[in-house]
Amino acid sequence: MLIDGRGEDESLPYERLKTLITQDACLLGDLIEVLVDRETSAKKINILASLAGYGTVIEQREGYWALKVDTSHRQCR
Repeated sequence: MLIDGRGEDESLPYERLKTLITQDACLLGDLIEVLVDRETSAKKINILASLAGYGTVIEQREGYWALKVDTSHRQCR
């Protein structure tokens, strides 16, 4: 799943990811990629995913940053 937050305020992709991992986690595939303009935005969003127990990786791409969230080990109830 892709959340493209480039060109947006960092709170928008943060809230989209928050909704996905707190409400729709069982419907997710194995990876969520969040694209943002700044490294600081990726790091702030990374905190949310890490606190929720997901493995993450931040990658610098050409002109933007990508936060990869591994959702393959989620617990569904």
